Amino acid sequence: MESQERQKLTVYRPRVADFYQGKSVFITGAAGYLGVILLEILLRCCPGIRYIYILLREKRGVEPEFRLKSIFKREIFNKLKEKQPDVLQKVRVISGDLSLPNLGMSKEDELEVATEASIVFHCAAIINFLKPLKYILLHNAVGTANVIDFCKKFKKLDALVYTSTAYSNSNRNAEIEEQIYRLPFPSQRFLDMLSNGSDEDLRNLVSQCYPKWPNTYTFSKCLAENILAEQAADFPVSIIRPSIIISCWKGALPGYVEEGSGMVALGLGIGKGFVRAMRCDPEKIIHLVPVDIVANCHVVAAWSVATRRTASPFVVNCTTSSELSSCTWGHYAKVLLDMSLKHPLPKSYQSPYLSMQKSSVGYWLLSCFEHYIPAIAIDCLLWLSGRKPRLVSLYRYFERAMKSVEFFLLRDFKFRYDNFKKLDWLLDPEDKEVFYTDIKDFTIEDLAADIPTGAPFYKWDIDRKPFDDRMRSTYIRHLLTAFIKWFVVSLFFLVLYLIFQSLFQRS
Repeated sequence: MESQERQKLTVYRPRVADFYQGKSVFITGAAGYLGVILLEILLRCCPGIRYIYILLREKRGVEPEFRLKSIFKREIFNKLKEKQPDVLQKVRVISGDLSLPNLGMSKEDELEVATEASIVFHCAAIINFLKPLKYILLHNAVGTANVIDFCKKFKKLDALVYTSTAYSNSNRNAEIEEQIYRLPFPSQRFLDMLSNGSDEDLRNLVSQCYPKWPNTYTFSKCLAENILAEQAADFPVSIIRPSIIISCWKGALPGYVEEGSGMVALGLGIGKGFVRAMRCDPEKIIHLVPVDIVANCHVVAAWSVATRRTASPFVVNCTTSSELSSCTWGHYAKVLLDMSLKHPLPKSYQSPYLSMQKSSVGYWLLSCFEHYIPAIAIDCLLWLSGRKPRLVSLYRYFERAMKSVEFFLLRDFKFRYDNFKKLDWLLDPEDKEVFYTDIKDFTIEDLAADIPTGAPFYKWDIDRKPFDDRMRSTYIRHLLTAFIKWFVVSLFFLVLYLIFQSLFQRS
């Protein structure tokens, strides 16, 4: 029976690129890491696509049109510009803001997109665990409601694909299934509270939702999913829930990754020798997923719900599991350290080293020894030389950031991923080569091997010093910090010895 169904689907299902033929797409978050990869894949692999409209707002005084130019300067587009330079003209910038009604678009832009586009990828989000609740919900929840309202104006809507997170329901101890977990109150109540209530009233409302979420970001994504379930029930909807997104696995530039995400910042901090201690359980599994796998899931999910190969809402836990990955935090750190020793990073602080501690006391002691003792001493030297001390403040920020994700570093998570596997099963054999979603052959070692050639932060022209000079200064700084640490520890034990000796003599 199953083989007959496979044959039937093989005969009647359209190819993915053919589905996008003559269609136009609307993308939010196209300037972000995932959005950039999604944009590149659509341009490279769907040559028949008509237009791609991307919503951009003015940022730090830079107009949206100029932001588009900076997007196309990223290395991931180099091959595309060499082989298909004209295809970039299909991308049209729409000036707007997700947090505003009608997405802050002009009437002319609104009419054009609503008439031309039929596929929406809503990838934009504030991914920050330190921002206040109202700020996060305004962008992640209200922004989603605004996108839905805009989609209601479309002449035709083939698919709405929303980027959530695998941790939107991390408050649950049980296995996270590919379904929308409903909140105890209608989503509109939260939206009304955001518009008319006080910050305290909003916090009280959220506090009545159990079990508690580990941070405001994960709650905002769960609320956004509920908004989709209640306000986009008549739409063909897919929700993609990626876990921890890392570099490109295959695609146009294997190893490509951008700075800005927390995982990249942590990896750079470890590789450059700045992060030498962290509170984490090295035995817990880390659920990594390459960014091109996530982007392909978006492309294929839109095709599948639009052609009714899958039901709506189609929820996809785009993540590895214990079956597919045995990569633990300890193994991941070892791979990073080995890569950094073999391929030293530009602008390195000192020689890479990392110790993981499950105990908060053990971590505090190690952090004092590895981070704060050298930081205080070096900041004093900077102050005496007339320069601004900054190491202690950087480590304090690191502590705050790591505290916000500590929940995820000390726990195991289990995910169902039947729909994730189904995406690969639905594809034509040739499409599996182009829009690959199968992750079973993925290893962190293969990924790490490509990062030094694919990641922009490995280009040595960003360093003020040539390779040999940087290695020499890194080694000298390593010796200096080691001397400072052991001098302070020796001084501490000397003081203890003198105190106990004095007490012994008096007794």
